[in-house]
Amino acid sequence: MRGIRWGTVFRALVLGYFLKMVVADNLKDFTFWMAYPYFQNRGTGSLVLMLIGYGAQIFADFAGYSLIAIGVAGLFGYSLPRNFYFPYISASFREFWKRWHISLSSFLMEYLYIPLGGNRHGRVRTYLNLLLTMMLGGLWHGAAWSYLAWGTYHGLLLAGERLLTGGRRGGGVGGVAPHGCGAVLKQVLRIGFVLVMVTMGWLFFVLPDFSHVLLYLRHICSPGSAVFLDPKLLPIVLYVLPVVIYHLVWYFRDRRFVKVLRRYDPVFAGAMLFLIVVNSGSAADFVYFQF
Repeated sequence: MRGIRWGTVFRALVLGYFLKMVVADNLKDFTFWMAYPYFQNRGTGSLVLMLIGYGAQIFADFAGYSLIAIGVAGLFGYSLPRNFYFPYISASFREFWKRWHISLSSFLMEYLYIPLGGNRHGRVRTYLNLLLTMMLGGLWHGAAWSYLAWGTYHGLLLAGERLLTGGRRGGGVGGVAPHGCGAVLKQVLRIGFVLVMVTMGWLFFVLPDFSHVLLYLRHICSPGSAVFLDPKLLPIVLYVLPVVIYHLVWYFRDRRFVKVLRRYDPVFAGAMLFLIVVNSGSAADFVYFQF
């Protein structure tokens, strides 16, 4: 326990409430239409946009919750570890799990993966350990086939990535944006691929029935006569934008233009407080309260 760090507490609380009340609570009013059977009447563009919106929503909701907890603990002089570390700029699935829900991923690593043998008993056993660990991590969210499928999905991604790379890259965090056109393009493609695969995985959270997940994907590929993109869903782009900016500011944190922008942090904090007051979505429980 130590003295209160008012600046850190203020930033955590403002950002946490902004992510939850402005971003997540507004997005939920649009991603609601992903539920069965409503998504069957939507076109490909609408289905993809809602899925992107849900990816931003679940991050903003849970990261906001974590930041609020960190801020409140700071008011009492306690320092809680971060639980999210800009996960949507991960260049590998291994890196994603070092950035997303760090408390859970650390628990899975220390109490499941390592006791199972980790990577100490050959490659096949390593792939099996990864798969079992993530399957159990999926069931941690609830006793449902959809959560088991989500955990299996991420287990296969991790095992497949390790098979292809030999575990030689993509495990670290805290890197900076690369320089040079070739390096930048390569990094962008890696991040884009991981982001797409992770975002698709959120369907298992939205649709508890596995058959509905397959149906949703089928409608993306074969939307029928539905309008490609419903204009009423375009506000999703507006509410996803803060999540994108939040990640990009950190990713380019060493660039001069970002350092200049950081001088105006008090202005941005004031803007977030204003939006919390005038543009909060309808009240809703935190997504992770159901787990």
